[in-house]
Amino acid sequence: MKPLAPILAAVALALTQPARADRPPPDFSPLAKLVAATDASIGHPTGMAIAVVHDGKVVYQGYFGLADIARRTPVTARTDFYIASATKPFTALDVLLKAQQGQANLAMPMQDMFPGLHVAGIDAGTVTLRDLLVHTSGIDNEPLVWATAFSGLHDPHTLRALVGRSGTDAEAAHGTFKYTNVGYNIASVWLDARFKRPWQQQLQHDLFETLGMQQTSAYISQARARGWTMALPYSLASADPQAPLYLTKADDTMQAAGGMVSTAPDLARFLIAQLDPPGRNHPLLARAIGRSHETQASLQAHYLDFERTGYAWGWYTGKYKGHRMLHHFGGFAGFHAHLSFMPDEHAGLVILCNEDMLCPRVSNLIADYVYGVLLHTGNEATVAKRFAALPGEAAELRRQVRAQRDAIDARPWHLTLPRAAYAGTYANPLLGTMRIDVDRHGTMAVHWGRLHAIATGYPKDDQVRVELVPNSGNVLTFEPDHGEVVAVRLEDMVFARQHDTADPR
Repeated sequence: MKPLAPILAAVALALTQPARADRPPPDFSPLAKLVAATDASIGHPTGMAIAVVHDGKVVYQGYFGLADIARRTPVTARTDFYIASATKPFTALDVLLKAQQGQANLAMPMQDMFPGLHVAGIDAGTVTLRDLLVHTSGIDNEPLVWATAFSGLHDPHTLRALVGRSGTDAEAAHGTFKYTNVGYNIASVWLDARFKRPWQQQLQHDLFETLGMQQTSAYISQARARGWTMALPYSLASADPQAPLYLTKADDTMQAAGGMVSTAPDLARFLIAQLDPPGRNHPLLARAIGRSHETQASLQAHYLDFERTGYAWGWYTGKYKGHRMLHHFGGFAGFHAHLSFMPDEHAGLVILCNEDMLCPRVSNLIADYVYGVLLHTGNEATVAKRFAALPGEAAELRRQVRAQRDAIDARPWHLTLPRAAYAGTYANPLLGTMRIDVDRHGTMAVHWGRLHAIATGYPKDDQVRVELVPNSGNVLTFEPDHGEVVAVRLEDMVFARQHDTADPR
């Protein structure tokens, strides 16, 4: 690891910036030096894009690291990042715009959203479109989340049927806030059917084009067809941190709870629109934007330095450095996105990364620095010291990951049948097929749509661990009967063994 001298030099530079009574434009060059020096000290050249918005304009842009390590492709203003759950403010705003235009009723219950669909597990007459978008639905539906975000095995028929399998959430009753993708997934199934076109096209027409977001899309295929530079996903927790993660997004895993790629300048345009309550630039959107900032649910939580006392329409609300802030972040294997703004201070921040483990901590410190400068709190030296601690945190993270992986790999297998007996094709009528292969060395490979993994042992009979989503383990449970495996279960999803390879759909 490289010495921390560059970071300490950046600290000194920050401390020597002269103060002026007339408050000159903010100088973020010390921040750029801090980020670059920290990246060099950690030695992991993944990318980052930063855009700072103040008083209706972009006052700073910074681009660091690589979008593609192997090809040495640098991050620039035209690099697209997957923004994961930072998609939610867009989806919610689009529904609010439709409500403003009389095309949607936020009080509409699910039984009216899906006429003719029997939803036995919940009271579909009380859960509303509003509940779905502000996380107070009280609904649990993990199969719908897996299909839309991970496996990609779905079509309009199966999605509607999966909505019908919704059940109550044992941890959060209807009316109680619990953050989840489920509500947005259900809302998008309704949007597709109600407006006779995919929710992706609705966002494109209603928001991206209106806001002039020319390099933003909810379709991976569109981004590739247009030749956009796409940041690849990496993780400091990977066995090889400089190799991209296998799991990448495709059109069928882009979903309304997390399904956009965008650039820092485009997202800065979105924040500028949030900070324009009179609607000078986008009068048709102004009213819906203003409504999207209204807190709908109460909670008491923190994420790193960010207080969360409420949830609006796609935005967490709370105080940050004593000022009202709205924010939403996005996390997925290999990516982290940060959107935040202070309406009363006309200030906002975009941070995009193609790394998922250390980047949230780096983004946390960037926000501390940026808002400190904009609010003139004089905390730059303190933030610089926090930056100086990051290389040590990264090293400790890598040590913990290696120890954890060694422990997982050392687990014995507890299968009650010969390993080859578990190989085969298993199917669920709404979730597609899962294939399990066992080679002559006993290696068990699991394939399910866009997902695949190599199984490892687990300390219970007829269970194995799989890492279908990088750096996130799940347990597969096999169900033997009279010497034959008849089914496999992932969480509450059961796949029955097939004696031919035909897809049940």
